[in-house]
Amino acid sequence: MAYIQSNEGVVERRETESGALARGLNILSRLHEAARPLSLQEIAESVALPASTCHRLLQSLDQAGYVYKEGQLYGPTPRAACPLPLEHPLNRLRRDTTLLMRELQERHGPSVLLIAFLGNHRVTVDCVAGNYSVAPYFDTNVSAPLHASVSGKILLSDRTPEQRDGLLGPAPFAARTELTVRDRATLYAELDEVRRRGWATNTNENVIGICAVGTRLSTPSGRALGAIVLTGPSRYFVDGTEAMQTDLMKSAQLLNSTSHAVRAMSQFLGL
Repeated sequence: MAYIQSNEGVVERRETESGALARGLNILSRLHEAARPLSLQEIAESVALPASTCHRLLQSLDQAGYVYKEGQLYGPTPRAACPLPLEHPLNRLRRDTTLLMRELQERHGPSVLLIAFLGNHRVTVDCVAGNYSVAPYFDTNVSAPLHASVSGKILLSDRTPEQRDGLLGPAPFAARTELTVRDRATLYAELDEVRRRGWATNTNENVIGICAVGTRLSTPSGRALGAIVLTGPSRYFVDGTEAMQTDLMKSAQLLNSTSHAVRAMSQFLGL
Protein backbone atom coordinates (compact mmCIF):
# COMPACT_ATOMS: atom_id res chain seq x y z
CA MET A 1 0.00 0.00 0.00
CA ALA A 2 1.13 3.57 -0.71
CA TYR A 3 0.01 6.49 1.45
CA ILE A 4 -0.93 9.98 0.19
CA GLN A 5 -2.23 13.16 1.80
CA SER A 6 -5.77 14.14 0.82
CA ASN A 7 -7.02 17.73 0.41
CA GLU A 8 -8.60 17.47 3.86
CA GLY A 9 -5.29 16.54 5.41
CA VAL A 10 -6.28 12.93 6.05
CA VAL A 11 -3.87 10.20 5.01
CA GLU A 12 -5.60 7.70 2.72
CA ARG A 13 -4.40 4.33 1.52
CA ARG A 14 -4.16 3.69 -2.19
CA GLU A 15 -3.54 0.24 -3.61
CA THR A 16 -0.46 -0.38 -5.65
CA GLU A 17 -1.11 -1.82 -9.11
CA SER A 18 0.04 -5.28 -8.03
CA GLY A 19 -2.14 -5.15 -4.92
CA ALA A 20 -5.17 -4.07 -6.92
CA LEU A 21 -4.54 -6.86 -9.45
CA ALA A 22 -4.36 -9.49 -6.71
CA ARG A 23 -7.58 -8.23 -5.13
CA GLY A 24 -9.33 -8.08 -8.48
CA LEU A 25 -8.36 -11.66 -9.27
CA ASN A 26 -9.58 -12.71 -5.83
CA ILE A 27 -12.96 -11.13 -6.56
CA LEU A 28 -13.19 -13.00 -9.87
CA SER A 29 -12.35 -16.25 -8.07
CA ARG A 30 -15.19 -15.68 -5.59
CA LEU A 31 -17.65 -14.96 -8.39
CA HIS A 32 -16.63 -18.19 -10.14
CA GLU A 33 -16.90 -20.21 -6.91
CA ALA A 34 -20.34 -18.81 -6.09
CA ALA A 35 -21.72 -19.89 -9.49
CA ARG A 36 -24.37 -17.14 -9.21
CA PRO A 37 -24.39 -13.33 -9.25
CA LEU A 38 -23.44 -11.72 -5.94
CA SER A 39 -24.25 -8.41 -4.30
CA LEU A 40 -21.56 -5.90 -3.42
CA GLN A 41 -21.91 -6.77 0.26
CA GLU A 42 -21.62 -10.51 -0.40
CA ILE A 43 -18.49 -10.00 -2.48
CA ALA A 44 -16.93 -7.63 0.06
CA GLU A 45 -17.53 -10.09 2.90
CA SER A 46 -16.19 -13.05 0.92
CA VAL A 47 -12.90 -11.30 0.09
CA ALA A 48 -12.63 -9.46 3.43
CA LEU A 49 -12.45 -5.97 1.90
CA PRO A 50 -14.31 -2.75 2.70
CA ALA A 51 -17.35 -2.27 0.46
CA SER A 52 -15.88 0.97 -0.94
CA THR A 53 -12.65 -0.79 -2.00
CA CYS A 54 -14.59 -3.69 -3.44
CA HIS A 55 -16.86 -1.32 -5.38
CA ARG A 56 -13.85 0.46 -6.90
CA LEU A 57 -12.33 -2.86 -7.99
CA LEU A 58 -15.63 -4.04 -9.47
CA GLN A 59 -15.86 -0.84 -11.48
CA SER A 60 -12.39 -1.48 -12.88
CA LEU A 61 -13.30 -5.09 -13.72
CA ASP A 62 -16.51 -3.86 -15.37
CA GLN A 63 -14.61 -1.37 -17.51
CA ALA A 64 -12.11 -4.07 -18.50
CA GLY A 65 -14.95 -6.38 -19.58
CA TYR A 66 -14.59 -9.06 -16.90
CA VAL A 67 -17.64 -8.27 -14.73
CA TYR A 68 -21.20 -7.18 -15.50
CA LYS A 69 -23.79 -5.59 -13.20
CA GLU A 70 -27.47 -6.50 -13.37
CA GLY A 71 -29.46 -4.47 -10.88
CA GLN A 72 -27.56 -4.78 -7.61
CA LEU A 73 -25.81 -8.02 -8.52
CA TYR A 74 -22.44 -8.69 -10.14
CA GLY A 75 -21.38 -11.65 -12.27
CA PRO A 76 -18.49 -12.69 -14.52
CA THR A 77 -18.78 -11.89 -18.23
CA PRO A 78 -18.10 -14.55 -20.90
CA ARG A 79 -14.59 -13.12 -21.16
CA ALA A 80 -13.99 -14.06 -17.52
CA ALA A 81 -16.13 -17.20 -17.30
CA CYS A 82 -14.91 -18.80 -20.56
CA PRO A 83 -11.57 -17.16 -21.35
CA LEU A 84 -10.25 -19.89 -23.65
CA PRO A 85 -11.23 -19.77 -27.33
CA LEU A 86 -13.02 -22.83 -28.69
CA GLU A 87 -9.96 -23.84 -30.70
CA HIS A 88 -7.57 -23.52 -27.76
CA PRO A 89 -5.47 -26.71 -27.38
CA LEU A 90 -7.12 -27.53 -24.02
CA ASN A 91 -10.60 -27.36 -25.55
CA ARG A 92 -9.47 -29.39 -28.56
CA LEU A 93 -7.97 -32.01 -26.26
CA ARG A 94 -11.23 -32.20 -24.31
CA ARG A 95 -13.23 -32.79 -27.48
CA ASP A 96 -10.80 -35.43 -28.78
CA THR A 97 -10.92 -37.31 -25.47
CA THR A 98 -14.64 -37.15 -24.61
CA LEU A 99 -15.73 -40.33 -26.39
CA LEU A 100 -12.79 -42.36 -25.05
CA MET A 101 -13.53 -41.19 -21.50
CA ARG A 102 -17.19 -42.17 -21.74
CA GLU A 103 -16.27 -45.60 -23.07
CA LEU A 104 -13.79 -46.13 -20.24
CA GLN A 105 -16.35 -45.11 -17.63
CA GLU A 106 -19.08 -47.35 -19.08
CA ARG A 107 -16.73 -50.31 -19.33
CA HIS A 108 -15.17 -50.09 -15.86
CA GLY A 109 -17.46 -48.02 -13.60
CA PRO A 110 -15.24 -45.46 -11.81
CA SER A 111 -15.01 -41.79 -12.70
CA VAL A 112 -12.67 -40.79 -15.52
CA LEU A 113 -10.53 -37.64 -15.40
CA LEU A 114 -8.61 -35.87 -18.12
CA ILE A 115 -5.77 -33.94 -16.46
CA ALA A 116 -3.29 -31.64 -18.18
CA PHE A 117 0.07 -30.50 -16.83
CA LEU A 118 0.77 -26.78 -17.03
CA GLY A 119 4.34 -26.62 -15.84
CA ASN A 120 4.19 -28.24 -12.40
CA HIS A 121 0.49 -27.49 -12.02
CA ARG A 122 -2.30 -29.95 -12.77
CA VAL A 123 -5.68 -28.95 -14.19
CA THR A 124 -8.78 -31.10 -14.61
CA VAL A 125 -9.79 -30.51 -18.21
CA ASP A 126 -12.85 -32.80 -18.14
CA CYS A 127 -14.44 -35.59 -16.10
CA VAL A 128 -17.08 -38.30 -16.47
CA ALA A 129 -18.71 -39.21 -13.15
CA GLY A 130 -18.76 -42.83 -12.05
CA ASN A 131 -21.59 -45.22 -11.33
CA TYR A 132 -21.87 -44.93 -7.55
CA SER A 133 -24.15 -43.19 -5.10
CA VAL A 134 -21.67 -40.73 -3.62
CA ALA A 135 -21.29 -37.82 -6.03
CA PRO A 136 -17.57 -37.20 -6.59
CA TYR A 137 -16.20 -33.68 -6.40
CA PHE A 138 -13.39 -32.75 -8.75
CA ASP A 139 -11.93 -29.27 -8.74
CA THR A 140 -10.35 -27.62 -11.76
CA ASN A 141 -7.12 -27.22 -9.82
CA VAL A 142 -5.80 -30.64 -8.80
CA SER A 143 -4.51 -30.27 -5.25
CA ALA A 144 -4.00 -33.91 -4.27
CA PRO A 145 -0.39 -34.43 -3.08
CA LEU A 146 2.02 -35.24 -5.88
CA HIS A 147 3.40 -38.30 -4.12
CA ALA A 148 -0.04 -39.70 -3.21
CA SER A 149 -1.97 -39.30 -6.46
CA VAL A 150 -1.84 -40.87 -9.91
CA SER A 151 -1.57 -37.57 -11.79
CA GLY A 152 1.12 -36.42 -9.37
CA LYS A 153 3.18 -39.57 -9.84
CA ILE A 154 2.95 -39.31 -13.62
CA LEU A 155 4.06 -35.67 -13.47
CA LEU A 156 6.93 -36.50 -11.09
CA SER A 157 8.02 -39.41 -13.27
CA ASP A 158 8.73 -36.87 -16.02
CA ARG A 159 11.08 -34.87 -13.75
CA THR A 160 14.72 -35.37 -12.75
CA PRO A 161 15.52 -36.43 -9.17
CA GLU A 162 16.65 -32.87 -8.46
CA GLN A 163 13.39 -31.45 -9.78
CA ARG A 164 11.44 -33.99 -7.73
CA ASP A 165 13.31 -32.88 -4.62
CA GLY A 166 12.32 -29.28 -5.28
CA LEU A 167 8.66 -30.18 -5.71
CA LEU A 168 8.36 -32.63 -2.81
CA GLY A 169 10.71 -31.18 -0.22
CA PRO A 170 12.62 -33.33 2.25
CA ALA A 171 11.56 -36.86 3.16
CA PRO A 172 9.78 -38.38 4.95
CA PHE A 173 6.90 -37.07 2.89
CA ALA A 174 3.57 -36.17 4.46
CA ALA A 175 1.34 -39.14 5.25
CA ARG A 176 -2.20 -38.88 3.91
CA THR A 177 -3.04 -42.43 5.02
CA GLU A 178 -1.11 -45.32 6.52
CA LEU A 179 -0.46 -46.52 2.95
CA THR A 180 1.13 -43.30 1.66
CA VAL A 181 4.69 -43.84 0.42
CA ARG A 182 6.87 -41.55 2.55
CA ASP A 183 10.38 -42.86 1.86
CA ARG A 184 12.32 -41.06 -0.88
CA ALA A 185 14.13 -44.09 -2.31
CA THR A 186 10.95 -46.17 -2.44
CA LEU A 187 8.94 -43.41 -4.10
CA TYR A 188 11.63 -42.53 -6.64
CA ALA A 189 12.00 -46.19 -7.61
CA GLU A 190 8.25 -46.31 -8.21
CA LEU A 191 8.41 -43.10 -10.26
CA ASP A 192 11.15 -44.55 -12.46
CA GLU A 193 8.94 -47.58 -13.04
CA VAL A 194 5.97 -45.31 -13.85
CA ARG A 195 8.08 -43.56 -16.49
CA ARG A 196 9.14 -46.90 -18.00
CA ARG A 197 5.70 -48.52 -18.17
CA GLY A 198 3.58 -45.37 -18.76
CA TRP A 199 0.96 -45.85 -16.01
CA ALA A 200 0.62 -45.26 -12.26
CA THR A 201 -1.61 -46.46 -9.43
CA ASN A 202 -2.88 -45.04 -6.16
CA THR A 203 -4.11 -47.69 -3.74
CA ASN A 204 -5.71 -45.91 -0.78
CA GLU A 205 -2.65 -43.64 -0.56
CA ASN A 206 -4.52 -40.32 -0.55
CA VAL A 207 -7.95 -41.27 0.86
CA ILE A 208 -8.82 -44.62 2.43
CA GLY A 209 -11.45 -46.32 0.29
CA ILE A 210 -10.51 -44.46 -2.92
CA CYS A 211 -8.15 -45.92 -5.51
CA ALA A 212 -7.02 -44.84 -8.97
CA VAL A 213 -5.07 -45.92 -12.01
CA GLY A 214 -3.98 -43.68 -14.87
CA THR A 215 -1.81 -43.46 -17.93
CA ARG A 216 0.30 -40.63 -19.29
CA LEU A 217 -0.41 -38.59 -22.37
CA SER A 218 2.80 -37.80 -24.20
CA THR A 219 4.05 -35.22 -26.65
CA PRO A 220 5.70 -36.43 -29.89
CA SER A 221 9.05 -35.91 -28.13
CA GLY A 222 8.00 -38.19 -25.27
CA ARG A 223 7.35 -35.59 -22.56
CA ALA A 224 4.31 -35.99 -20.33
CA LEU A 225 1.60 -33.41 -21.04
CA GLY A 226 -1.13 -34.94 -18.89
CA ALA A 227 -2.95 -38.09 -17.81
CA ILE A 228 -6.19 -40.02 -18.17
CA VAL A 229 -7.21 -41.37 -14.76
CA LEU A 230 -9.84 -43.85 -13.55
CA THR A 231 -10.69 -43.18 -9.90
CA GLY A 232 -13.37 -44.31 -7.48
CA PRO A 233 -14.26 -46.62 -4.58
CA SER A 234 -11.77 -49.39 -3.89
CA ARG A 235 -14.21 -52.16 -4.83
CA TYR A 236 -13.78 -51.35 -8.52
CA PHE A 237 -10.05 -52.01 -8.26
CA VAL A 238 -10.03 -55.36 -6.45
CA ASP A 239 -10.06 -57.43 -9.66
CA GLY A 240 -10.33 -54.83 -12.40
CA THR A 241 -7.08 -52.86 -12.25
CA GLU A 242 -5.26 -54.90 -14.90
CA ALA A 243 -8.09 -54.51 -17.42
CA MET A 244 -8.22 -50.79 -16.63
CA GLN A 245 -4.50 -50.44 -17.27
CA THR A 246 -4.81 -52.19 -20.62
CA ASP A 247 -7.71 -50.03 -21.80
CA LEU A 248 -6.09 -46.84 -20.54
CA MET A 249 -2.89 -47.61 -22.39
CA LYS A 250 -4.81 -48.31 -25.60
CA SER A 251 -6.72 -45.02 -25.23
CA ALA A 252 -3.54 -43.04 -24.61
CA GLN A 253 -1.75 -44.66 -27.55
CA LEU A 254 -4.69 -43.84 -29.81
CA LEU A 255 -4.66 -40.19 -28.73
CA ASN A 256 -0.89 -39.90 -28.89
CA SER A 257 -0.83 -41.25 -32.45
CA THR A 258 -3.95 -39.68 -33.99
CA SER A 259 -5.01 -36.56 -32.07
CA HIS A 260 -4.04 -33.22 -33.55
CA ALA A 261 -4.91 -31.74 -30.14
CA VAL A 262 -1.98 -33.60 -28.56
CA ARG A 263 0.36 -31.95 -31.04
CA ALA A 264 -1.29 -28.58 -30.40
CA MET A 265 -0.86 -29.11 -26.65
CA SER A 266 2.80 -29.88 -27.19
CA GLN A 267 3.28 -26.55 -28.93
CA PHE A 268 1.16 -24.73 -26.32
CA LEU A 269 3.32 -26.11 -23.51
CA GLY A 270 6.59 -25.60 -25.39
CA LEU A 271 7.51 -29.29 -25.06
